[in-house]
Amino acid sequence: MRTTRAIRAMPPTLVLACLLLSACSSPKPPDEERRPEPQAQPKSALVETANAYKDAAHASVTATEDAAKREQAELDAATQ
Repeated sequence: MRTTRAIRAMPPTLVLACLLLSACSSPKPPDEERRPEPQAQPKSALVETANAYKDAAHASVTATEDAAKREQAELDAATQ
């Protein structure tokens, strides 16, 4: 008996939920000429330090790859 009552109550609840969800719409974006200007903050010392470490890591990866290519080329030349 209880499950029958719950099943009977579900369709009106689902219909109401669908109506409420369909009534919602996303907000309109602001007009192109009235968009706010971006306000970028100057880089902090922490960001500059992190970027320096990141740049050094990229440079070491590039140097390692170049050295591996040269070594492979030398090995290929020696075997031929």
